[in-house]
Amino acid sequence: RRCGSQASCLQRIALRCCDRPDSIVMSLFTFGGCMPGKEARAGESSPVAKKAGAVPVSLFQPTSRMSTMFFSANQADALTDMRAAVFDDDTMKARFSSALYTRFREALVTGAALSEDDQKAVANAIFKWAREQGAVSFAHWFFPIRGGGGAEGAMCGALKMDTMIDLDWSSSEGTKPFLEALPYERLFQGETDGSSFPNGGLRATHTAAAFTSWDRSSPVFVLDRVLRVPCAFVTHLGACIDDKTPLLRSNDAVNREGLRLLQNIGLASGVKTIHSYLGWEQEFFIIKAELYKQRPDLVNCGRTLIGKLPCRHQQGDLNYFAPPPQQVEDLMFRVKETMLRLGVPMAVLHNEVACGQHEMSPIYCHSSFSCDNNVLFMEVLEKEAEKLGLRALLHEKPFAGINGSGKHNNWSIGTDTGINFFYPGKTDPDREIFVTAIACLSYGLCQHNEVVRCCVAHAGNDHRLGAQEAPPAIISLYPGTGFEEHVDSIIAGGPLLGYKAIKSSANPNCSATMPAPCGVEDRNRTAPFPFCGNRFEFRAVGSSQNCSFPIAMCNTIMASGMAALSELIEGGMSRRDAVAKLYKDNRHVIFTGNGYSAEWPQEAAKRGLPNLHNTPLAIAEFNTPKAKALFTKMKVFSEEETDARADIMFESYVTTLSVEASTLIDMVETGILPACSEDMATYGEVLALAGERMEVYSGIKDAADKLKTLLASKPHEVRAEAKYYCDVIKPQMLVVRELVDKAEGLLEKGLYPYPSYETMLYSHHS
Repeated sequence: RRCGSQASCLQRIALRCCDRPDSIVMSLFTFGGCMPGKEARAGESSPVAKKAGAVPVSLFQPTSRMSTMFFSANQADALTDMRAAVFDDDTMKARFSSALYTRFREALVTGAALSEDDQKAVANAIFKWAREQGAVSFAHWFFPIRGGGGAEGAMCGALKMDTMIDLDWSSSEGTKPFLEALPYERLFQGETDGSSFPNGGLRATHTAAAFTSWDRSSPVFVLDRVLRVPCAFVTHLGACIDDKTPLLRSNDAVNREGLRLLQNIGLASGVKTIHSYLGWEQEFFIIKAELYKQRPDLVNCGRTLIGKLPCRHQQGDLNYFAPPPQQVEDLMFRVKETMLRLGVPMAVLHNEVACGQHEMSPIYCHSSFSCDNNVLFMEVLEKEAEKLGLRALLHEKPFAGINGSGKHNNWSIGTDTGINFFYPGKTDPDREIFVTAIACLSYGLCQHNEVVRCCVAHAGNDHRLGAQEAPPAIISLYPGTGFEEHVDSIIAGGPLLGYKAIKSSANPNCSATMPAPCGVEDRNRTAPFPFCGNRFEFRAVGSSQNCSFPIAMCNTIMASGMAALSELIEGGMSRRDAVAKLYKDNRHVIFTGNGYSAEWPQEAAKRGLPNLHNTPLAIAEFNTPKAKALFTKMKVFSEEETDARADIMFESYVTTLSVEASTLIDMVETGILPACSEDMATYGEVLALAGERMEVYSGIKDAADKLKTLLASKPHEVRAEAKYYCDVIKPQMLVVRELVDKAEGLLEKGLYPYPSYETMLYSHHS
């Protein structure tokens, strides 16, 4: 309430805080009101500020929201409430009996179903906990195959909320009373309508049932009074129509083939299971919501289809790691607080290279949980941005001419005993596993190169890959220059051991500082798959994607490499020779040079590495006989599921480009051309001053008409249509754009019908 009594109350609280020695006054509250009897002027110090010794600010500066500017040493913060809303392992231990906890954990390893009694006990414990968190509903949360097509981040997930009630079945009444409850069978499994989700022909219109099953490796949590249960999503016949199911199957493949390999090399002692891990780095843009709503291209496509760069954008690298604008910092801190409470270890936030671009990332965790967390992050980011009058843009290329957004996936494989396959280690067994694991990875990346490229192929990512801001579309492995030399030594007959993972230091050479420890190998940001000390960073993943599909493919090709090595050893070859053979046969996938250079595509072609530089080319390789053999052998996809996913990816690409082309035409005809006409009219009979306006404005009309004609001639078979959109429609859209962007620089100020790049990228900085 904007009243004097509230202002006086806050003033007394502020004075009391200043008098306490254990409190630190960082600044003051800003409020939508003013002190009673006196109107505060901008820049004027309040009595409270003077007493606190604070920098002069207006105590009650008019604002649309209240932001906390006091910080007390005893005040609750994001770290005091973290993990409160997730039913994680610690909560499970506290809520389950010891025997139930043991059986639940064992079921995760064996895949066994829990007994009916155990399911009831689990459901009862979760229900009581969820009610304590304020939950009144529950929802099976699943992940249809619909990312990468310009969808907003939250659309990667899907849910239907059910109230936590059930009929009182003990009642003899015809109309039975209902009670608050969470029936155990509805926690572990569910049925829903699967008719309108992408399925690639895996179900017919008249067979609409789809089923959800709780992914027990990903804990339930409470958000907005809803208990969410992460789930796999399959058809009536068990065919996957989601992104989570192949990830879970690929984790099984890594576990199965990893245990087999460790047995074959004599290092399986005490190991019960092998996991894949993921730490993601989410990039995004933030603009004002009111400006977003005025851009039909952003609303319909997630990216701008027209727009001229401002004179200053990212040339001076001024935005990178600079302090975020206050509105954005408020947003990111709110998101961080929510995510920490949900059990997501959000650790980093900073400005990115492009103006208006930012990044947040967590500490790594189990891949299934981490992938879910990323979809949750995108949803929370969008919700919190909306509350602040902002809009988060998660498309890979919202603005042409400046950096796009990726989602680097830091991926690793490890055992339940603490062995990291991708860490050089300090003991000989650790080093042997490291050398062996990278041999398996080189096999997977080389032999199944196309599959890895496919998992990051979609319309949005085509604007990033190979654009000097992201890795090229050529998939190669960067293990480091020192390790590359060790690989050549092994191929030449040398021992597996011998790679010296010695860390150096970067010394500033001044007395006030200490030398900074360096990684074993330098980073290579031009590589799609570089080594980063204890993991590999898959840098080609797009910002709007669900991480599940890329990580599933990483797991799958890694499992295939471990299987290939096991087959050699089981066939009688020594471990050293088997590892050497994998390196020799797949040596050409290892590249430690500059992936941005003009020479690399030519060199890659000489090596026989595919360069699938656009989405239709890449998707065409996903369901080849070779790919199907991989997926069926690793039990990740059936042949039918492989064909279906390829069809879904083609359909997504076509739909995305179709919407973009139609939106561009609408924007030109209803906004740009009328503005051009009005601008020309201002010159009247003084056409000499109009310069090239007539030519440019007429060119826009001609180019847009040609685009409409080309759209009318598109083929109707999905693969041919995708190729047509890529090779014919996209180039013509660029012709239209170039003319419109030129016109933007000619139009009289105020006539351009949409918010400009400069307005969108900088307006929230104040």
